[in-house]
Amino acid sequence: MELLLVHLTDIHIRDDEDLDVLSARTDSIGGAICNHITNPSETEVIFCVTGDLVFSGKDDQYAAAGLILDEIYSLINKRYPKVGIHSVFVPGNHDCDFDAPEEEVREQLLISPALDISKPSALKACTAIQKNFYVFGEEWDKKHGAMFCDDDKILTVNELNFDSYGVHLKFHCINTSWCSKKHEEKGKMKITTGKMSMVTDFLEKKPDDIVIIMMHHDAEWLDWDDKEVWNKYHKQYSDIILVGHDHSVEYTLKENYDKTVNYFIKGNQLYDKYSPNQSGFNILKLNTNAGGIHECFFTYEWDGTIYKQIIDTGYRLFDRNKYVESGIELKEDVWTYLEDLDIDIFNKNGKRELKLSDVFGFPTLKEERNKVTKFFRSMDDLLTYMKENPYISIRGEKEYGKTALLKQIFETYFKQKKFPVFLDITKINSADGEILNKIIAKQYEETYINISADKIMQKAPEDRICIIDNFEEILLGDKSSKKFLKYLTDKFGGVILSRNPKLDLINPLSYVATNDFIEENFHILFIHPAKGSYRERIINKWLLLENEDLEEDTPVFDAKRREKYAQVQTVMKGNFFNKTPIDLLLVLSYLGQDEEAQIDYSRYSFIYEKHILEKLNAIGEKTTKTIEMYKTLLQNIAYKMFKDKIYGYVQDSYIYTIILEYKEKHSGMKIAISKLIERMVDYRFLENKGDTYRFKYSYMYFYFAGSYIAKKMNPEKRAEVIKEVFDNIDNDLNYNIALFLAYNLSIEYDILPIVSKMSDSLLTEFKDFKYENVRALIAEWGGNIEKKIERIYTVPENDQIPLLRSRKLQEQEKAEGKREESTDLNEEFEENNSSGVHEEMKQTNQEVLKVGRLVDYVGNILKNYSGGMENPQREFIIDVMFKSVTKVLGSFCNYSTYTVDKLIDMLEEKIKDGDEETIQAKSDFIQAVKMLISEIWLQFVSANVTALSFGLESEDIKENINDYCLKNQTDLVKMTRVEYLIRIASTHLPVSDIRDLHSGKNCLEEVSQNIFKNNIYRYLSNYQFDNKDRQAICSLLGFNIKNILLDEQKLIVASDK
Repeated sequence: MELLLVHLTDIHIRDDEDLDVLSARTDSIGGAICNHITNPSETEVIFCVTGDLVFSGKDDQYAAAGLILDEIYSLINKRYPKVGIHSVFVPGNHDCDFDAPEEEVREQLLISPALDISKPSALKACTAIQKNFYVFGEEWDKKHGAMFCDDDKILTVNELNFDSYGVHLKFHCINTSWCSKKHEEKGKMKITTGKMSMVTDFLEKKPDDIVIIMMHHDAEWLDWDDKEVWNKYHKQYSDIILVGHDHSVEYTLKENYDKTVNYFIKGNQLYDKYSPNQSGFNILKLNTNAGGIHECFFTYEWDGTIYKQIIDTGYRLFDRNKYVESGIELKEDVWTYLEDLDIDIFNKNGKRELKLSDVFGFPTLKEERNKVTKFFRSMDDLLTYMKENPYISIRGEKEYGKTALLKQIFETYFKQKKFPVFLDITKINSADGEILNKIIAKQYEETYINISADKIMQKAPEDRICIIDNFEEILLGDKSSKKFLKYLTDKFGGVILSRNPKLDLINPLSYVATNDFIEENFHILFIHPAKGSYRERIINKWLLLENEDLEEDTPVFDAKRREKYAQVQTVMKGNFFNKTPIDLLLVLSYLGQDEEAQIDYSRYSFIYEKHILEKLNAIGEKTTKTIEMYKTLLQNIAYKMFKDKIYGYVQDSYIYTIILEYKEKHSGMKIAISKLIERMVDYRFLENKGDTYRFKYSYMYFYFAGSYIAKKMNPEKRAEVIKEVFDNIDNDLNYNIALFLAYNLSIEYDILPIVSKMSDSLLTEFKDFKYENVRALIAEWGGNIEKKIERIYTVPENDQIPLLRSRKLQEQEKAEGKREESTDLNEEFEENNSSGVHEEMKQTNQEVLKVGRLVDYVGNILKNYSGGMENPQREFIIDVMFKSVTKVLGSFCNYSTYTVDKLIDMLEEKIKDGDEETIQAKSDFIQAVKMLISEIWLQFVSANVTALSFGLESEDIKENINDYCLKNQTDLVKMTRVEYLIRIASTHLPVSDIRDLHSGKNCLEEVSQNIFKNNIYRYLSNYQFDNKDRQAICSLLGFNIKNILLDEQKLIVASDK
């Protein structure tokens, strides 16, 4: 159906002269309304009159107003007799008869402290001077049907239902003029008094209701206390707000921080004797025929002869108010955090800064469990799965979208009336239950309003959801971490962790008990990079933002999607960008600009050119001196915070002090410090919370700190600080500043010498370790693992891969029961580890973390700056990466050997003597431990090969990789090179290179073959390649190509049985 809300206001009829003028215009008013009736048999017209029907509340004036409305109604009925016409009225200040005898008593009552308008009799005395309005309403109701305010209520709710169309309207008619005076005072009017609050207890809003608030005065006329009451009320209930009084047109969609959305419409006066040519009205059209509800807004103004249309917004999806039925809301800073993109990009539509929900595309998540693979590509899929599997660990690389996903999960659960909470893992300093209760209660207190933390804490576990980002940053030890997780799974109906798998790569034995608990109790989902369907979901949302008129399921949209996807592929193919959502959005933002595309640039150069410089240019108003002032101030602030090891907020005095120091050293700065800070906040360099400030976006902090170090220091001091940055590169802040230093400094003369020294100084005891030592150890401990595992590799048919990605496979049986722990053995092992050897291990672990970050860092340099690097520098970085990973393998080998030796020593000590059966059991146990660790080793090496190939993923260095492989004929290098070739391939696989390592002259030895086959299998199972190439590889490696979809149906049948 089609609904026409005709908004008339401030008619102001006072005499026959006014009647004659308006009567001459009714044909144009009626004609304009009829022009928008395009489906008469399914159209309803609702006249919404927001006050001041007449000039001074006299009965004869209402008779004239009725004549005007009658003429308009008759014209519509004559043209379209099937169209229903309805009327809703609220009074305005001109609907008050201040000459009425009741005014004298009313005037005294309004100033009386004893006034209590919660009593109907008291309010009725205040509305007595509107009696002619109410008489008119009753007469109009008898004649045409009408809804209006009751004379003893501030708020009257009227309903208009069209059940056959599923449309339910509720008109909240508010009498703001009950306290009007002849001369209104802005900011003095009230809708409550001290003895009452807004009467909302009787109000109900169902999800399908459209609530239209009608009142004469807008909120700016209310006093301060009543504005607060109004804000709480209208955010919870209103979809559309219609007001008058100010004689001006306004139409805005107001989006509030708490997700409430209201259409705010202010109407022009229809007539005034002393400004007769200022005349207009609005029409809001709601159409339910196109799937969902769409809205279109029109404004008409009198041009001297007819009413001319001056605004036509076109159809857009009607945005319902996202109210929270319980009244429970999130605090403003929580909403801000949930919607923060962590980078300020703009769509070319350019209407406003983008929020996370604008561009969020659900990532591709994958679970491999019991030889069954599941993919999740929508929030519904994930949350449905979590109903049966409430504990989830989401793993993915840095910037793969883990935090964004957690934020959206939080919002979704909140809308479902659950109570999600984010816990900062770095603030968890105990596993004691009572201490954790206090920490979580405090977090609930900082998250919600209108409900106490105690009330939430007392709710059933299924109503509470715990979300933890960056779980790898946990500060507790192994046993305490496990106890903490046990507490969470007992207290919450759902627990979602995110973690970076590189922690597991570096030292999987650091948190044995914790990892075991997660493996046994949590379902582990891996988040894919922003490629394929994940990338397409983000592109789809971006296209809809660029053009709201596009419809997703149309050929036009599909053509635009293919075009945009091809552009993105061209830019991101060169690996100047990572396969992350943030980088994808940067590319989309870049492609949306009008300048000629330049493809060959680095990621950090892009941020520098397109974001920071543009902002500096804007805040400095294109004046070089002013731009340099702001740039220097921001550099000074960033470096001071870095030097003081501050990442978050600082007090305003901290910023003032830095600016004062600048002012002392730079004469002629005339702008006030408070104004400087205000502008830095306005231009989104800084953000404030109370009297504290921080950089709005982390990349700005990194950039300005890095540029200060590179350009504002003398050479000696700069070298000292750069050394400090790299010495602590395992710290996120230092790592990111180092990335921006690479942009500002010379790679060859500044960066690579530091990398060389750092690489040489870390894990020095393992510098001579060889990958072949790993093979020997695995062979010794694990025997012929390939035959013992007897794994059958089943690869899906090529054309089934997209289908498999979009479907869920049937859930399989849960993993086997929990592993029994030997308490005595664990305690003794921990006691033995508390020696100096344990401290030595901790030191080694710290160095391993630094080596991991160093490999990641030089990989980024290779991807971003290889175009400007000569072959010796490229080969140096490649060598550093391989040697660093080899040293990490050596440290893990040493740790594994130490662990096995300690277990053997403990067993020897415990079982010095025994019968033959006991001795045999001891031997079997030791062999089982060795076998287990050798299997862990296989996975560890496999993951490191994949990580190396990812770090090297740039087509520019293909020849350098080939040369390095010729000079270093180790299995580790060979496997990494082939995986690198697969990564840079588009559709064709390196068949001859794979054959060479499997059965050619460069054939891998048995342990490496197992790792190699496992990694190749992962690629064939997840990505589409040329059919002939796939078949050749599967035939070569003994993989089965099967109809996975058919197998799935068999599994479903078997599971049902």
